[in-house]
Amino acid sequence: MGQQFKYDEKGATFLYFLLSVFVMVLIPISYFFWPKGYKDEEKRLNMLCRIHGQSKWYKKQQKTLQQKKYKPNFNKILIVLGWITFLVLVYKVSNVENDHVEYNPYEVLGIKETSTPQEIKKRYHALSKSTHPDKKGGNEEEFIRIAKAYKSLLDPETKENWKKYGNPDGPQAMQFGIALPKWIFESNNSFIVIGIYFLMFMILLPFVVGRWWYRTIRYSKEEVLLNTSQLFLYFLSKTTNMNLKRATMVFSAAFEFSHEHNSKMRSPTPKDNEELPELLRVLESNFNISENAKERPMNFPYSVKARILIYCHLTRMDTLSTQMTDDLDYVLTKSPLLIQEMINAVSQLTIMANYNKGQKPRLDTLENVMKMAPMMVQGLLQMKSPLLQLPYFNDDYVKYCYQSKKHSGVKNLRNLAALPDTDRRQMLRRMGDEAYDTMLMVLRNFPDIHLETRIHVIDDDETHIITAGAIVTVTLTMTRRSLGALHPSKNESSVAQAEIEAEVSGNDEQSEAGGEKTTTTQAASKSKPWEKQTKKKKKKKPAKLGKKQPPAAKKTQEKSKSDEVGDDEKKEEQQAMLNENNSDSEDAYSDEDSDPNNEKVVDEEEEEREWEAMQASFKKKEKAAFESIDKRTHTVYAPRYPLEKNEWWWVYIADRKNHSLLTAPVIICNLRDQQEVELKFPAPTKPGKYTYSIWCRSDSYLDCDRYKDIKLDVKDAKPVEEDHPQWQMSDEEDDDENMNSESEGISSEDESSQED
Repeated sequence: MGQQFKYDEKGATFLYFLLSVFVMVLIPISYFFWPKGYKDEEKRLNMLCRIHGQSKWYKKQQKTLQQKKYKPNFNKILIVLGWITFLVLVYKVSNVENDHVEYNPYEVLGIKETSTPQEIKKRYHALSKSTHPDKKGGNEEEFIRIAKAYKSLLDPETKENWKKYGNPDGPQAMQFGIALPKWIFESNNSFIVIGIYFLMFMILLPFVVGRWWYRTIRYSKEEVLLNTSQLFLYFLSKTTNMNLKRATMVFSAAFEFSHEHNSKMRSPTPKDNEELPELLRVLESNFNISENAKERPMNFPYSVKARILIYCHLTRMDTLSTQMTDDLDYVLTKSPLLIQEMINAVSQLTIMANYNKGQKPRLDTLENVMKMAPMMVQGLLQMKSPLLQLPYFNDDYVKYCYQSKKHSGVKNLRNLAALPDTDRRQMLRRMGDEAYDTMLMVLRNFPDIHLETRIHVIDDDETHIITAGAIVTVTLTMTRRSLGALHPSKNESSVAQAEIEAEVSGNDEQSEAGGEKTTTTQAASKSKPWEKQTKKKKKKKPAKLGKKQPPAAKKTQEKSKSDEVGDDEKKEEQQAMLNENNSDSEDAYSDEDSDPNNEKVVDEEEEEREWEAMQASFKKKEKAAFESIDKRTHTVYAPRYPLEKNEWWWVYIADRKNHSLLTAPVIICNLRDQQEVELKFPAPTKPGKYTYSIWCRSDSYLDCDRYKDIKLDVKDAKPVEEDHPQWQMSDEEDDDENMNSESEGISSEDESSQED
């Protein structure tokens, strides 16, 4: 039995093939490329209009939205045409006739299946006479069909073949259908088919794969050029203590700003040679910013241009041309990725230095790199007042705030937010009402981060005791509030102002590892000079009543002197009752302390609580791992930034005494109200008390960073118990375990052989 290949003569099979491929392509294209509705985006922008209406990014998004609304959408038109084509294909497929018909000799002869052999012969003779090819009007093909049907009904062998194989000739060759039209394989169309194959598989496919591969080998997964990453690693390892100016120079040397390495960057023009020197002259004369880079590639033209544009942005110069403004917008758009790459480079060098593979960068280097992020977003130099982040604020208003005698100078955002509204309005009386309302609304939306810590180690028995070399886990709970929550009432305004003036951002809380205690700063603990120094009354020492003092004794000691005056008989009665209560309480406490069952119950309860807490943390981590992170948190007020920016935060632990980094910075991009993050680091190898700082730095705002000190009391590591009962096994137990392992090690083949 051979094989036969049959092409689609009528194109019916090809339609099924085409319909299947069309559905596989059309459904995902419709899902991903169908234009989303503009109503939600328009509603969101309208809500942000009052605060961000004058921002650069808001105007761009508003313009883009208007263009999308009134511009014909070609994606929608193409998708609709695709679905119309799909419906046409479905209609054609539904009208395709079925070519495969089961062979039935009764139908060929035109008789019933219950016909007798005589009736079959009679019908055959009648049809053969009329269709015989020798007669006039005869049909040879029809005559052969009739003869074949007659034979399959009366001849036993032929009839058996028909019933068994469905064909009177017996088993036929296997046929394979090809869902392609036959004209594709005809010799006349061979050049067209070969040309299409050559175009698709020899030109288009290699071009697409080559372009993807070329981009893959040049960029990292963070969409940063690999040459830029190597550049950052080199200069950060070369300059371990990098100041802010040096960090800005290294940042401006990124190859993303060079047209030779990045085609998206505009190529230099002769007009740039006229405009850039003029901008540099204005920076030197007005802001004392000079340009004297001598190292490569910091002295390359593209790096000098990027640095000049950055300083123009930080000094808020609005005299740039349209082309220079576009170049500056591209530099600012790339700044978050490049700054994050510099932070990753610092973390990588720190890890390498811990293994004695290079010099460790100082903590100041990391912090100076992080300071560049809010500077780029806000368009403000580090030396300037953070109050200039507010709308309608200028140097005059900053001067009024600094020179405020009533409130001892308002120098940061928290001081300004804590002022009573009447005092703040009086201080900013030169500002118009509408401008003041907008400024106040922006001020109230600025973030205020509250940090809470919980320290523990992974241990079976004592998770709160930190031993030398143990892995310490700091669970940091970040709570995001707005500065509007700091507005005090009229009666509490003076108290709140005094507290905020005495508070250094984030330094008012210190958590202790053992009992999670917090202590206030020395400035807060000292009494003010103008406060009255009242002497504390000496409390009478209570009588020794055992380990715990009963409630009856406390009540008698807290009575006033007027209650103590009375008859001697009452005093004696009270003293007798007190002695009885004391004796009863001592007995009760001694019984409770000596009862071993109570200790077991307490231990079991503690273990149960620890187990439930651990299970809850595991479930929370598992849920967070499967959930997609929504990076849209709170929109940053950044009127000079070209893109909409959301609040992100860096969290890390540092040893400020040794200027070293303990944990790699973790970027928090989903902090809306509250977020929890775990930071792990090895405890010091020597016992003692250590003080570290947990920092939370903003990548969008100046003067919004917070930190919290933690204290570790490191103990000596416990020696390994060599004689632990777990490791002690008798010879009999060893023999039993060996026997069990041998019995478990029998394979299935051995078992089958044993059964045989």
